[in-house]
Amino acid sequence: MNKDSLFEDNVTLSRQDLIYYEHALKDAVSEFLPYESYSLYFPKPTGDTSSSLKAKYLRDSRELMLPLVLRGAELGYFIARGVDIESPESTGFYLQALASAALEKLLLYKSSITDSLTGLLTREQFLKKVVKELDLIQNCLMPAPGGCKDPGIPTFSGSLGVILVDLDNFQRINDRYGFQFGNSIISRVAAKLRELAPHPVICSRYLDDKFALMLPDGRPRTCADLAERLREAVESIPVSDDVTGDIIKISASVGYANYPQSLSGAHFKTSAYEQSRIIMRKAEKAVSTAKDMGRNQVFAYSDILKKGGKVLEVLPLQRLALSIGHSVDAREGSRFLVWAPEFHSGYQGRITEDERISGSYPTMYKAEVVLIEVQNDVAFAEILHLSDPAWPVVSGDRLTLLEEKNSFFDTQAGPESGKSPQKDMVTGLYSYRDFIGRYSRLRQNEDLFSIAVFRLSGSPGEQGGNFQKFNDALVQKVASRAETFFPENVTGGRYSLNSLIYYFPSTESDNVMGLALRLVRECAEDFAIDLSSGVAGYPFLNFSRSEVLDNCRKALDHAMMLAEPKVAQFDSVSLNISADRLYVDGDIYAAVEEFKAALLADPDNILARNSLGICYAQIGRPEQAARMFEEVLDITPNNIMALYNLGWACHMIGEMDKARCSYEKCLELDPDNVFSLVRLGLLAEHDSDFEKAKEYYLRASVLKGGDSLTMRHLARLAYNAGEADKTREYLHLALNANHNDAASMNLLARLYLDNGEDPQVAEVLARQSSALKPGNNRYWKTLSDALEAQGKIEEAAEVLSRLAG
Repeated sequence: MNKDSLFEDNVTLSRQDLIYYEHALKDAVSEFLPYESYSLYFPKPTGDTSSSLKAKYLRDSRELMLPLVLRGAELGYFIARGVDIESPESTGFYLQALASAALEKLLLYKSSITDSLTGLLTREQFLKKVVKELDLIQNCLMPAPGGCKDPGIPTFSGSLGVILVDLDNFQRINDRYGFQFGNSIISRVAAKLRELAPHPVICSRYLDDKFALMLPDGRPRTCADLAERLREAVESIPVSDDVTGDIIKISASVGYANYPQSLSGAHFKTSAYEQSRIIMRKAEKAVSTAKDMGRNQVFAYSDILKKGGKVLEVLPLQRLALSIGHSVDAREGSRFLVWAPEFHSGYQGRITEDERISGSYPTMYKAEVVLIEVQNDVAFAEILHLSDPAWPVVSGDRLTLLEEKNSFFDTQAGPESGKSPQKDMVTGLYSYRDFIGRYSRLRQNEDLFSIAVFRLSGSPGEQGGNFQKFNDALVQKVASRAETFFPENVTGGRYSLNSLIYYFPSTESDNVMGLALRLVRECAEDFAIDLSSGVAGYPFLNFSRSEVLDNCRKALDHAMMLAEPKVAQFDSVSLNISADRLYVDGDIYAAVEEFKAALLADPDNILARNSLGICYAQIGRPEQAARMFEEVLDITPNNIMALYNLGWACHMIGEMDKARCSYEKCLELDPDNVFSLVRLGLLAEHDSDFEKAKEYYLRASVLKGGDSLTMRHLARLAYNAGEADKTREYLHLALNANHNDAASMNLLARLYLDNGEDPQVAEVLARQSSALKPGNNRYWKTLSDALEAQGKIEEAAEVLSRLAG
């Protein structure tokens, strides 16, 4: 429970609530009391539950000190200025009663969004907060590939983290000790979560014994650290039953997902509401994986594919059903090692007195498998290699993602090795295992070759009935048609249950593209089969022979984004798509290399050049970024994306005139470009042309997303002009648009201090801004000033010691 709360139950109003709801409170008071300006004042609490505050009217200054009293508890004063009251003695009581009614209204609202047992937000309100957060993120994205926002305009964060904490085996506690005892544990866990969660984090009771936390600006590392602290905290809570004397051990499985890292592809085209549900489902998947892996541990959604899968069922023909699917970004062709759970940890040896043991040995694996069919929540795999035929794979065995270069599979398994190749019974082509073996061997002797993958676009849900039988019939038709015109020296294989792969020796990828287009079109016309194809060749740039298959997969991803016919050759655009995915995943340096490769393949790739410039700016190379944007404009002079980004880069390196010119050209092409308007306002402020700056900000404020971008700037202008009331109004609008706006919180704190108003309010606001942006020295200085104004000299000195060097 918040230490400022004035009631014993979990749903109450605190002084911090009054600051948070200040905008609503001042509107409620204005309905029964006209005033010119106002402020809040919080006297030191006396501990007396009986109300002693009375309304006081100062006729000379026209100020009314209106007590804020709720159910006998004194919260503070609402000081209304510019008030004319004829009979303050008789009207003061009624005004105080109306103010209490306004507080009751605020309490009723807070009760509607608060879980009565824990004092945390309800599930419904939490989901609304996530939607609002994502909507703010979307409104503040730059018009650029990868969804990069402009870091030079301090707006809403482009990241979000969601953590779910699910108590382990909690139903057993309820069944054995009763629900009242269980509720006491839930209440204690909630208090611990609220204690550990820093200010910007929003906590809720998501379901019965499941809690959800939202971290604005929550990067994966931040979420991982907080999730582990929460898990440890739950485990450390001492619980005992007074009746039986039992000591009860409680624990929690914790999972988290991040925006934008946990979303991909079409997810980014959906609304904020849909994205909120997607991110919650992914966090729930992470929690369920943590439980599957043994409970009382933390799992990230991004780790499920890498180390969170397991074998569901062993099928005939050396096939397996696995617990991973499209929902965790599994793809056909991915390889995994299979482990027995009891042998999942390696043993670190040590030297004994007689020196009999030294070194370490790796964990024991059972098999290597490859995915041959991926559905939404399950996948089917084929065993490529068994470490020991006497140690079979069984249900419950674990999976670890394996890079092809680290494969244990014998890639020399072809006809020359003496092993009998296996043919697919449906198509007559090689099985995946034997195709990969032959391909790996044959490619070593070729200076020129290409491969093509063909994939059926249907899904099991679309077909109904016996999907595999239906799928086999379609694949057989595709293979038969390919046989009629593919060269005789081509080697074909069953790449997955719904895919075929072909190796074309001594053939350029352009020629294979022609064959792929013909096969896709004929299958569509003659069989009504929706087929996609990716083609890649060697040599291409500096890619090695072993990378061609991965390039082909990237080309297939590219093809599946196209209109009919869905055929793509691995090229600059494929590299663009791959680089954008790396950028969204937060691997900017890898994205840089991929964008560079895209430009090597096609120097006129405007998107790649612009995106590379954005990456350079993100990693602190604005001069290189500016050159990239200038090169884009040499090709397309009216490219508004490049114009804005050039202005942004020039702004970063101090070339203000050049930046202004770029922003103004953006407005010529798009008069409603909100980012350019804000940037021009900042440049006008830099030149001390405050009226011009205000004009730009006001124009931007009425556009979509403009309120969250401009209100703090308008507040700053009003503050510098000495317009305290206008500053306050703009700051409340800024915080209403973005409740984590640290700059607005800090300025509001300064406003309270500079006007000689309550320093306690300033302290609360300054603490919040410092927690959001701990690297900003100005925010710590404001907090120090607020503490010093209250006579807390030692505390103020301690805060000053935190200033960054």
